[in-house]
Amino acid sequence: MNIKVGLLFSLTGTTALTERGQCDAAKFAIEAYNEGNHKVEALVRDICSDPAKSAEEAEALAKAGVKIFIGCYTSACRKAVLPILEKYDCLLVYPTLYEGRECHPNVFYTGEVPNQQIHTLLDYVTHRFGKRIYCVGTDYIYPRETNQQVKTYVNERNGSIIGEQYVPFGHQNFYDILEDIHVKRPDAIFLTLVGQSIIPFYRTYRRMKLQPEKIPIFSPITKETEIAAMGAEFGAGHYSSASYFQSLHNPYNTSFVNELHRYIGSNQVISSVMFNTYLGTKMIIESIIETKSLDHRMLFYHLSGQKLETACGTLFVEEDHRHLSRPVKIGKALPNGQFEIVWDSQRNIPPKPFREKSKAAEHLNEITLEAWGQISEEALLVMSEDNHVLYLTKKAEELTHLQEGQALTPEMIQGLHDSFEINHYGAKHQRILLLRPKITTRPSGSFYCFDRIRTRNYEYELELEVAKLASQSSANVLILGETGTGKEVVAQSIHNQSERRNGPFIAVNTALLPRELIASELFGFTDGAFTGAKKGGAIGKFEAANNGTLFLDEIGDMPLELQAVLLRAIESKKIMRLGENKERKVNVRIIAATHRNLQEEIAYKGAFRADLFYRLNVLSITIPPLSVRPEDIEHLCQEFLNEFHHSHGEGPNKISGEALQLFIQYHWPGNIRELRNVLERAFLLCGREKSHIQVKHLPRALKGHYQRKSTHTESLKEMERKMLEQALRQTETITDASKALGIARSTLYRKLKEFHITR
Repeated sequence: MNIKVGLLFSLTGTTALTERGQCDAAKFAIEAYNEGNHKVEALVRDICSDPAKSAEEAEALAKAGVKIFIGCYTSACRKAVLPILEKYDCLLVYPTLYEGRECHPNVFYTGEVPNQQIHTLLDYVTHRFGKRIYCVGTDYIYPRETNQQVKTYVNERNGSIIGEQYVPFGHQNFYDILEDIHVKRPDAIFLTLVGQSIIPFYRTYRRMKLQPEKIPIFSPITKETEIAAMGAEFGAGHYSSASYFQSLHNPYNTSFVNELHRYIGSNQVISSVMFNTYLGTKMIIESIIETKSLDHRMLFYHLSGQKLETACGTLFVEEDHRHLSRPVKIGKALPNGQFEIVWDSQRNIPPKPFREKSKAAEHLNEITLEAWGQISEEALLVMSEDNHVLYLTKKAEELTHLQEGQALTPEMIQGLHDSFEINHYGAKHQRILLLRPKITTRPSGSFYCFDRIRTRNYEYELELEVAKLASQSSANVLILGETGTGKEVVAQSIHNQSERRNGPFIAVNTALLPRELIASELFGFTDGAFTGAKKGGAIGKFEAANNGTLFLDEIGDMPLELQAVLLRAIESKKIMRLGENKERKVNVRIIAATHRNLQEEIAYKGAFRADLFYRLNVLSITIPPLSVRPEDIEHLCQEFLNEFHHSHGEGPNKISGEALQLFIQYHWPGNIRELRNVLERAFLLCGREKSHIQVKHLPRALKGHYQRKSTHTESLKEMERKMLEQALRQTETITDASKALGIARSTLYRKLKEFHITR
């Protein structure tokens, strides 16, 4: 039987130091079958620590007929591949610890889930060291989701999270974070950094003379591979947890280590994710051979209930087919780079991928609220009878800065009522609060003004203070913010208030320039410099902006090869037209803008030059999105209506209270640009009636959003129905469906009866 397996691992990129070992482990498992009567072809693809690249490579292999994939270390890469698995009916063996809250029908999970690894680690920390924890992680799905569970778990044990910091992929400078740790003196550091950032964190920790005996690092990620990369002396004394460590003393592990070392070399250390990759690869190939099928449903059915004797102990494939029941151990790193086992579960810990809370209601309710919260863009908060936060959506977390598990005092609850319009919904032993920002009616004198920009938002006011400072200097400025927030307006205002106000302000959207014409547009060209060049040549934007300001919008989309040329022009203050060898001096102030996270582009994708970023980012201004500036919506609407009167003539000069409330509730993904377009459309529709702008004049998308917000009970019920129907479709029996949902069979039968659903 010929079997093709796609290996999706980062051989380059920030997580390559971990994933290269996983790729070797998968190839080692495959090689054993090629020595027999079977042919297993490993198709290795470098996904470069990039979710988009992961999806691209997976789809290319799927189109070529590959049905089995192994890899995708980060949760971001795994989630990017899920639509490909569904589209082409493929299977992914995911061999890495992850944040849980997922049980996808096309994925076989051989890594640990939080209740197996994170909870055991936290129990050990809080019992032996203390309950004051400082969390540091990479800014993506796994660390944030995991730390959300850490906060809940620690709060339930009357502990506290005294610090929480996130950094981009590939981040290298941890002095400020470790200085904060040194000042706050936590009992332990809970570390969820991944990839290259692990090395400088541990090294800086030691250089600052922090001591593992006093503030140990507990990391579910840092294993033998990462310690070998940083140097064993930097990891010594710190802790990790997993099912497998290379130092385990048993015949199964001795044989496994010796055989793998013969394949990859004896100097290569072996980590738990390498073992889980080997294990998952071996299990799935054996299942393919025995079933003579590549259909993931058949493979899951065959794997279900299997018992395996392995190097880390006896493992069971749970009846839900997709996760492993396993023993778990905690290891303390030694000076030789290996781990001493300091705690062993001595029994299998069943996987519970969906987060459990001691104070939560039925698990189905949590899944329903989670799904609804992710699609609604609404601020939803669920409280227990004793005023503990049981759940809150991402939007509610942003607006209130509350955390799951946090107890609310009467003063805090009153503060919510002072700040928000609150709709209350009753539930068994719970209260559901839907928060909407209140319409403020402050006097016009309370505006903060900078040039023609006005705001009542404190966060934006702080950023405009930086803009005011920028207008008084000649330093380069980088403006960040979502699309449509008004980055060019801020740039123009800085220019208008600066000493260069009498000079030109030249704006260039680098994302709209054809790749081959960017250099000629920026630096100009001579007669005959290239085919089709304008006779007599032309000056570029740099020369056009001489003695003024050059605004480079969407700088994050500039091709990498031209970034070096731009950097030289900024540093030398000289440019050279295409087609000539003469340098020309220019006196230009640069203001750049982008909607991208340039630090992430630098570290995660290598798509932006670090030296150019730091040259542009002398002063940084981040424009908050309109969704967090509801107090600005009313005056922006009035300003736009006044503008439309001048450009279109007669029309409405006010917006109704109901329509204004809708505007304040809406999340405005297109920000101010979208607001202006919506209002102009309403102005033109309403003009004939000569009345206030009403809800009926607004686009269907906004009216639908408004109507959905007024029927939350039906939305929750409908979501619950869909979750039940999905579980029934993806499982074969009522027992399987109840396990997938995390509820009792009796509860499921009751729900099916309530919704009139038949099997």
